[in-house]
Amino acid sequence: MKRKKIVLAGTIVCMLFGSMTVPAQTGGSVSLPAVQVSAAKRATTTTEQSATKGKKDTKSQKKAKQNKKKAKKYIGKKLSSLVKAIGKYKKLSKAASCYYENEYDGIAKYDGFVVYCHTENKKTWIVDSVE
Repeated sequence: MKRKKIVLAGTIVCMLFGSMTVPAQTGGSVSLPAVQVSAAKRATTTTEQSATKGKKDTKSQKKAKQNKKKAKKYIGKKLSSLVKAIGKYKKLSKAASCYYENEYDGIAKYDGFVVYCHTENKKTWIVDSVE
């Protein structure tokens, strides 16, 4: 009775997976075909996709890159000083902080990058990182 169940199970597995082999009589393991992913091909595809987007940055993209570079210099400083240097953010989202007790975490969204910050004394926003 056990042999019939093993053979039936092996037959079903073979039907489901096509060319895979199941040694039913020996009680062995399922042999799966190897699948390889080429990292080089993936990188080439990414390069090709970025090449089709355009070769030159627009003025707004250049400005965003410059502002992001400036913003990175303000890590650890007040968000208000960053705003004076590069202009006001598009949107500021805030939520109760998971890291700082009784404070807020914030995300200031600019064109082309994001500034992560937190409050001190629930008043002053401090820049944590720029991405």
